[in-house]
Amino acid sequence: MTSSEKGRPKPAAVLSDKRKQKLAKKGGSMVISLLRFILLAGISFVILYPLVTKILVSFMPVEDVYDMSVHYIPKTFTLSNYRQAWNFLNIPELALNSFLYPLVVSVVQTVSATVVAYGFARFDFRFKNIFFFIVVLGMIVPPDLILLPLYVNFRYFDIFGLFRLILGEPLNLLNTITPFVLLGITCTGLKNGLYIFMMRQYFRGLPKELEEAAYVDGAGTLKAFVSVFLASARQIMMTVFLFSFVWQWLDDIFTSVFLQDVPMLTTELYRLISNSSGVDAGISNLTEFSLMRNCGMLFLIIPMLVLYLFCQRYFTESIERSGLVG
Repeated sequence: MTSSEKGRPKPAAVLSDKRKQKLAKKGGSMVISLLRFILLAGISFVILYPLVTKILVSFMPVEDVYDMSVHYIPKTFTLSNYRQAWNFLNIPELALNSFLYPLVVSVVQTVSATVVAYGFARFDFRFKNIFFFIVVLGMIVPPDLILLPLYVNFRYFDIFGLFRLILGEPLNLLNTITPFVLLGITCTGLKNGLYIFMMRQYFRGLPKELEEAAYVDGAGTLKAFVSVFLASARQIMMTVFLFSFVWQWLDDIFTSVFLQDVPMLTTELYRLISNSSGVDAGISNLTEFSLMRNCGMLFLIIPMLVLYLFCQRYFTESIERSGLVG
């Protein structure tokens, strides 16, 4: 090829083909982005529509419910539904128990799951795979299946007959936080298997060089765990804590069985929802009673939404590194 041929501009057909390919690629990306947007918008609508509707309806007076011209936005905003639900549920009395119990249980579950998961991730021992299979099995078994044995165990709690020998009868641990703490310490509590799995996947993803460097510097197993692994696992521990807190906050299975005489928001709300007449609440108008029940459910949902808004930055990276996605 001569120098004149090298400097000659490319034919228009070649430039046109490359431009078409570039436009086709760009168009394909735009189509994929549009489909992704439609999919996310549809999922968001399905999730948010019932919640937004409940929030708007909760501010409606009874007159707006029967007004055919009112669809979503109330003509007259009122807080009377919230006041009635607040007084019937006795929120000031329920708030302390409903917040304190999940807080303590979540801390216990996070600590125990972290220690157990570290052992599964960094040590080799006999029957390790069998034990981890039991952990995974605990994620599958519904809590209702073991509810009756747990109730009998905590109603007549004893350790090798020692309490019966010393006190004359077994201990009754019901209506206390002790059953939840014992289940959390032994990693058999609500969703504890999931927390162990998340922490194990995170610890397995950390390089072994960090642990070996700590051992070279003279650190023992406990010091290496505290100074190296816990320092880098704050995000995943926060995620586990938030998961545990939300599940304990919304739990009405263990709570209704182990805390029958302790007022909790979930059990009182269930009593409010199951009451179809409104007589216990002192309300004869069923529509007004339905609006009050709607507000009661929002008392349970809104704190979790606020908690998520403040803590959402901890979720993305820790969930990706835990192996639950992808």
